[in-house]
Order: sequence, then structure tokens, then C-alpha cells
Amino acid sequence: MTLGLGIDAGGTATRWRLVEEDGKCVAQGSVDPLTGHLFSAAAEDRARQIVDAMAKAVLHSGQPMGIVAGITGLTRDTPAEATMRALLGTAFNLAPAKVFVAEDMWIAYLSYFALGEGILIYSGTGSIGYYLSPDKEVIRVGGRGNLIDDGGSGFWIAREALKAILRTEEETPGEGWSTTLGTCMAGALGGTDWNVVRAFVYGGDRGKIGELARVVGDAAERGDKTAEGILRAAGTELARLANALFRRLAPRPVALVGGAFRIHPMIGDAFRRDLLAPVDVINSDVDAALTAGRLAALVR
Repeated sequence: MTLGLGIDAGGTATRWRLVEEDGKCVAQGSVDPLTGHLFSAAAEDRARQIVDAMAKAVLHSGQPMGIVAGITGLTRDTPAEATMRALLGTAFNLAPAKVFVAEDMWIAYLSYFALGEGILIYSGTGSIGYYLSPDKEVIRVGGRGNLIDDGGSGFWIAREALKAILRTEEETPGEGWSTTLGTCMAGALGGTDWNVVRAFVYGGDRGKIGELARVVGDAAERGDKTAEGILRAAGTELARLANALFRRLAPRPVALVGGAFRIHPMIGDAFRRDLLAPVDVINSDVDAALTAGRLAALVR
């Protein structure tokens, strides 16, 4: 039985699927987030620990003969790609030729479209617009990271909510945390004291902050107008990514990918409203790790 290992590494978790040649998944799981931002020895050590933890879990179910991995923040034909391929090859005792590593959007795109067929708009912890041409040329918009942009992402939504609450609190003490959004956010943070908020925000990672976006969705569901405005603005930010690619490529079908689109329907509604052209919008979940695993099972 030939097995392939598919890996989908995002900002909140690294999901893996062990897949047979016929496409059947025989084992699955997740480990900590794995990133392609291997810009220091410490980052490489952390990546090695995560890969080793994943290998321990995977090898309990079987030995993959090939690996296809989509990893957030990784660019092909860079030192980081070579490092990641080496880490995976060593952990699973595979030759480099048996390990294919690319950015996570490469795998996600092929989960929805044939080459050149459509546009992928991703909003999870971060956000990006992505197109993969028939000759495998990548055109991306956004995806600059939360320090520069990532408009409409889970991190962006959470940051905008925290900013709104804290600014209101500064201007009119007691009115920021007493709103529905403020109350929901305080429950998730563990309190309203600045030391509590600061420890949560600056003591964790971007994935942990991005998960607060669900709190904004809960507040919007309960009628909080600030939360509703933030979610609509997120949809507008994500539509900007699609429109930028429309201008460069011409309109074509769009797939909405990532957990942020599941936070509240307002995001998708605002996205569709602000598109420059009427196109088919696909809003169904596809298992990118499973797609990668099926490709990996074909490696020879």
C-alpha cells in the first residue's frame, strides 16, 4: 500500500492527512502552526520541533512514500524552501525528490481550480488574493503580513475590534467594555484590565489573536453595530483583493477560502456587493491537506 502525506500549514494549525493511492484518507491530525518564515536559527529550531512532532504522529499509522506540503509564508526557490524540504525529508526518512514544498496557497488553489481558471481569496489569520497561471506563474495581491496589511483577515478583524473598544474606553471611560462587543471580548480575553489585554495580545502569536475574530462575529450576531461595521469592512477589504486581480487579469470565478469567511455572513455579503464584476463565487470548504495527500500518493 502506497501512502502519501499531505500537509496544510496555516496560521492557527498544521493539518496533515495520510492518504492511499485511491484517495482514501487513512489517518489525520494536526500539530502547532508551521511557518515558512525561517529567518533565524530559533525559527528553524521551532520548525524542526513541529515537524518531529508531526512525524511521530504520522509514522504511528504508516510510512509515507511522498510528501506534498503547503506552508504559509513560504516562497518556492528560496533557502527556506530547501530548509523545509530537508526537515521533512529527515523526519520521514525520504529523499529530497520525494518531498514537494510550496506556499499553502499553491495547494489551496489546486483544490478549487485548474491552472488559470479562477482566483482564490483567502482570509484566515492573514489574507491574500492568489492566481496560478497555466504556466504556473503566481500573481498575488495582499499577503504582506499583519504588520503591513492583511486587511479583512481574522487578525485584522480582531485588531479593529480591540482598537474600537479601547478608543471608546479612552474617550468615554466605561463605555468601551460595556458594549456587547466589549463584553464578548472581555470574556475571551479574561478581563478588561490593560495588563490582561496586553498579556493576551503581546504574549501570544498572531493565530491566537486571529481567533478573537469569532468573538466579533458573536457580537454582530447579537446586534452590536460596531461589530457589524467591522465585518462589513472586512468584506470590502477582501473584495479589494479580488478587484485588483480582476484589473490585472480580467474577471473570473472566485473561491473564498479560510475560516474568516465562516465568522458571519456579513463578510461574504459585503464581498459580493463590492466586486467590480458579477462572477461565480464559490464558498464551500475543500480539504487542502487531503488534496495535498492525494497528490503525494502519486509521487514515485
